[in-house]
Amino acid sequence: MRRRLSESSAAAGPPTLGAVVLPVPSSKRSHFSLGGIPVRVEPAFFVIIAILGYNPYRPSLPGVLWWIAIAFVSILVHELGHAVAFRIYGLRPSITLHGLGGLTSGSGELSPVRHIIVSLAGPLSALLLLGVPSFLLAQSDAITSIEGRDAVDAAVWINIGWSLLNLLPVLPLDGGQVFASAVDIGTRGRPTRLPEIVSIVVAALLALVAVAAGVYFGALIAVMFAAINISALSRRKREDLGVELQQVHRLLLGHRPAEAEAAAREVLAKRPSADVLRWASELLAWSLLWQGDVNGAEQAVLRYAHAGQPSSSFRAAQALASARTNEGVTMLAWALANEPAGPAKSLAAVAAAGSGQALAVSHELLLLGPPGARANDLFAQLLDYAGYQADATAVKQLGQQQPHDWN
Repeated sequence: MRRRLSESSAAAGPPTLGAVVLPVPSSKRSHFSLGGIPVRVEPAFFVIIAILGYNPYRPSLPGVLWWIAIAFVSILVHELGHAVAFRIYGLRPSITLHGLGGLTSGSGELSPVRHIIVSLAGPLSALLLLGVPSFLLAQSDAITSIEGRDAVDAAVWINIGWSLLNLLPVLPLDGGQVFASAVDIGTRGRPTRLPEIVSIVVAALLALVAVAAGVYFGALIAVMFAAINISALSRRKREDLGVELQQVHRLLLGHRPAEAEAAAREVLAKRPSADVLRWASELLAWSLLWQGDVNGAEQAVLRYAHAGQPSSSFRAAQALASARTNEGVTMLAWALANEPAGPAKSLAAVAAAGSGQALAVSHELLLLGPPGARANDLFAQLLDYAGYQADATAVKQLGQQQPHDWN
């Protein structure tokens, strides 16, 4: 099991963001480097950190400046922990300090075990290198001034408090990434929604605890984490259903409409979102149409009409199946020439060949000029892909015989 990461990264900072995520590689230049590791600092970093460190009951510019300096060093140490781990595994890291914390990126490949180590390296670096010494200093009598003790307390909170929060099993925090990698190991790479589900539950509990403690900003952040994972679950559901619909499409191309019908109904039973629902209902209609149930196909389309209208390719196939041959041929040619590329066109090719109208559709296409000629080439390819080699050859030959003297 290895994770191929186009951009593997680890992020840290306040409990607003400390995570291993997959960001888009940034083209922005770094401001400086540490040990050959490029570091970029976004202006928003200082603004957000200053807001987090402002004490309305004891406002003090020096106090805010000390807080910013401590947070800057602490988060940088956290990110360097991730960066060193990346380097150990042969990846070239880069660091960005942004509005909600920090992000360390490194293109390459990591196994789940190495992903866990990289994720833990950040919070443990800050905890051990800065947090423990700050805690010991706070417990001693070495610091006597109020400002000094405030600075030490800030170092303890940032390096121990934030680090421990970062280790909670909530995506996209470091702890959430550790948990996700551990699940990946336990399931041997099989898809699972457990990391997102656990993240939502833990984030909801955090929000309740924060509200009870009067820490409303923390509750807001916890709700944000829950929303991120709810969105991820929804996106993963769409992706999973998309894979199932690809299988339905393959079953139709393989002339197994009864199996395709059963698979399409399974997808529809899972209450998909509108975009998935439209294609699932159309595939159900295709499968019924190819079993000779023209009325059932129309009922399937009407039942899910709220999700959107079926493709012109389907309407053309429906006309052919209803013995409206001329209408079906004309519509099919228009669909092949004008509809966006997609699986419906391959089903249209099967409908044309299955009804014996492939050459008629080709003739109609070639009347449309250059766009029709290009669509005719695609039509031949789709016929060949669907297993109608004889029709594909005939359509291709017809296109080659067509004079190319369009104005």
